[in-house]
Amino acid sequence: MLCWGIRGRHLRLVEDDEANARDKRAFAKYYHDSYKRVYAYVYTLVMNHDETEEVVSEAFFKAAKAFDRFDEDKASFSTWVCTIARNVAFSRIRTRRRRDVWTESELDTDLSTIAAPEEEPAFDDAAQTAQKLLAVLSDEERELVYLKYYQELSNKEIAAQLGMNASTVGTKVSRAIAKMRKAS
Repeated sequence: MLCWGIRGRHLRLVEDDEANARDKRAFAKYYHDSYKRVYAYVYTLVMNHDETEEVVSEAFFKAAKAFDRFDEDKASFSTWVCTIARNVAFSRIRTRRRRDVWTESELDTDLSTIAAPEEEPAFDDAAQTAQKLLAVLSDEERELVYLKYYQELSNKEIAAQLGMNASTVGTKVSRAIAKMRKAS
């Protein structure tokens, strides 16, 4: 399956000789059902709207190319794409850190740019406070908090997804929450 035009919420799939129409429709449905969740997850990692769009686009592109390897018995589609997106994001973060191009403005991005104004109400003061508290966390801590409280995964599920021990996950999440409380 070839995938073209993944940018924002627009998806255009083009079949090749090997891909069938059923796979194309299934991927399109998964894409539309999981886009917001994947976007929100990636944003917690990179904390930049433009970078998030690029990572999400690349992750869905990679998912489309590897769709024949997706196994619903192992993970949900959104979890599978989030794993791909996580790898893409961390690869980009490592590359950017090597180039030492992080800027203060990238770390102080307005969270309200996530939602299109016509789709969701503007974020209020609580969301801005949450953004500032999340900014005090490391990449790993933000990811753990996101998985625990936004995706509502158990420590065991998080551990399996990230290749960690469940008790380590619990400890790190507790420390991250304490760090956020201290910063508030």
